[in-house]
Amino acid sequence: MNVRKQLWSLARMVVPGAGFAITCIGAYVVSLQTDHRYTLRVVSAYGTVVFGILLVLTGVFWNICHSMKSKMYQSGGREQHLQIYTVDRSSFPPSYEESQASQPSPDAAPEFEVAVVVDGAHVALGLAPPLYSQDASEAPDCTWSWEQPPRYCQVERVQQGNVDA
Repeated sequence: MNVRKQLWSLARMVVPGAGFAITCIGAYVVSLQTDHRYTLRVVSAYGTVVFGILLVLTGVFWNICHSMKSKMYQSGGREQHLQIYTVDRSSFPPSYEESQASQPSPDAAPEFEVAVVVDGAHVALGLAPPLYSQDASEAPDCTWSWEQPPRYCQVERVQQGNVDA
C-alpha cells in the first residue's frame, strides 16, 4: 500500500475525531460566557460548534461512501474462484411436454372418483397422483385406507398401557 492511500485513510479517521473535539471546545467556550452579548467571542464560539458538527458529519459520510465504494469495486476478480454447488442426479423427472402427453384429456372422466358430501354439496374427489419414486420401474405403494382414526379415549388407553408395561 502506498503512502498516499495511507494518508487518505488516516484523514478519514482523523476528520470525525477532530470535528468532535472542535465541537466540544466551542461548547466549552460558549458555556464560559456569562454575558451573552453578541460579541466577536460569542459568535466565534457558536461558529466553532457549527464547524465541528459539519466536520463530524463530513467525516462520517466520507467513511460510509468510501466503504461502499470499496465493497462495490473489490479487486482480485481474476484470482477469485466462484464455487457453485449443484445436485448430481442419476435420473431426471420427465419434461413438461412428456408429462402433459401422458395425462388424459380434461374431457375424459377419471378412472377412480369418490363422491363426498361437503356442506350439503356433492364433491368428486379423484385419487392423489402416485408417490414419487427414485426409479421409474419401481411401482409406488398406492394403498389407500378410508378407515376412520381411533377415538381419543382408545389412544389414551393404549398409551397408558404402554407406560404401565
